[in-house]
Amino acid sequence: MRLAFASLITISLLSGFLFTIVLTAAYVADYVDWILLLVLTVIINVVLWRVGPWLSDFSFKWFYRVQWIGLDGLAVQSSVVAGHIKEVCKKYGMKAPKIGLIPDDNPTAFCYGSGRFNARLVYSQGLFKYLSDEEAKAVISHELGHIVHRDFIVMTIAATILQLLYELYYIFALRRSGGSSRSEKKGNVLVAVGIVSYVFYVIGTYILLYLSRVREYYADEFAAAETQDPNALSRALVKVAYGIIAEKDSDREARLMQSTRTMGLVDFKSARQLGLSYANSQRFGGSFKDIFLFDLKNPWARILELSSTHPLTAKRIDRLERLAKGYGHEPEYGIVSLEGVTVDSARLWRNFMVDMFFMYLPKLALALALLNVILLFVFETSFLLGFWVMLAGVGMLLQTFYKYPSGTPERATVLDAMSNVYASPVRGRPVVFDGKVVGRGVPGLVFSEDLMMQDSTGLIYLNYESLLPFLGNLFFAWGKAEKLVGERISAQGWFVRGLSSRLELARITDGEVIKSHVYTWNIVSGVLITLLGVVLL
Repeated sequence: MRLAFASLITISLLSGFLFTIVLTAAYVADYVDWILLLVLTVIINVVLWRVGPWLSDFSFKWFYRVQWIGLDGLAVQSSVVAGHIKEVCKKYGMKAPKIGLIPDDNPTAFCYGSGRFNARLVYSQGLFKYLSDEEAKAVISHELGHIVHRDFIVMTIAATILQLLYELYYIFALRRSGGSSRSEKKGNVLVAVGIVSYVFYVIGTYILLYLSRVREYYADEFAAAETQDPNALSRALVKVAYGIIAEKDSDREARLMQSTRTMGLVDFKSARQLGLSYANSQRFGGSFKDIFLFDLKNPWARILELSSTHPLTAKRIDRLERLAKGYGHEPEYGIVSLEGVTVDSARLWRNFMVDMFFMYLPKLALALALLNVILLFVFETSFLLGFWVMLAGVGMLLQTFYKYPSGTPERATVLDAMSNVYASPVRGRPVVFDGKVVGRGVPGLVFSEDLMMQDSTGLIYLNYESLLPFLGNLFFAWGKAEKLVGERISAQGWFVRGLSSRLELARITDGEVIKSHVYTWNIVSGVLITLLGVVLL
């Protein structure tokens, strides 16, 4: 399937959803103010698309300390990569993107803009500290692929369509028309239109994510074609997505990687979801196969991919390895050979079903409470609202006990944790990691209270929560986080693995004990909701 065809089909389907709703609403409505609202929405989105890059420039400079160094500044770090950018831009008849540097060793790279004519390409200094020139060139080529393919424009159009669908739902879903039976009938039709709009919006959200994943594949193919070495991008993906440490000889320092932002090389869905690390095959033999197996075998991987902007890393590498043969290279990791590896499928699915139960238990109770409110409004009778709210609170407590099991944490390495194909994004594993803080959780972000730590095998994202919500996190970010960078620590908490993984912190020890209250706030929230239910009862 060609990129243009995939984009055309996706945009056409979303547009079809939209036009169906607009035409139906226009047919039954005898007013135009809502149409004006939609028109203004489109105009505002066009304006934001055009001026957005300059707004982002200001934001990145202020919050992420981005330095705009240009191609000359990049050439100081790597003349190979700077020269490659010039060659690609000349080949496709576009000017070189504006180059920005984040002064942080927590590696990342991403691009943004309105189109080819005003694109920006931002990377952190860690990208060149932990990747070879060829691997960094492959990463930058991937970002150039987004620019050449005009992904900014396509994704903006698709996102605008989704926004309009949601606004139609908001406008019509709760609309009631009084007066004549004809106007009442119109009102009922418009309510139905609003509900269908929301259904289309939900479906469209997943279609948009699919489009994003397709465009990532084609950006990978662009990088493979421009570098003539798909294996270089495979190695970069492994390092960036999983935070691999690559020690090719004993004299070189460990190389660390992390997940980047959503618009970057791998999915970075929030500041609390970053990648983990593991050691490569040159140092640890076949251990890397166990890490790929999570993407290939664990049921959670497929579920999580549905809500991801990027494909599973193992799938991307598999596609790149198939391309490598066409360029005369042997596959770097041999993903195809892993398809026949057997695991305990019964255990995987049993764990998955239990995870799902505890994950959705509080949400189910809250949904029943919402249904209770609707029935109470419609039928003017009570359906034990307090009971469902109390049950939601109890569900939150049970979920917390399941997510954060008690017991003595075991000392482990990031490689050990990542090599477990039975790892879960819901149930944590009590562990202690020993290592060194190398940066903030979000590269360069002064408000990031979370941290990035390396151990002897890789990189781990540390999710910190203060006892005082929000303000306490800010005080920790401003007062303590920066001082911890460069320090050796022991980090105790619960390891969880999803598309990207983390350590939910219980405490940090660096001579003094710094407590994190992830567990505490889950308990407090459950208790408060339970008490609210008791009061309502």
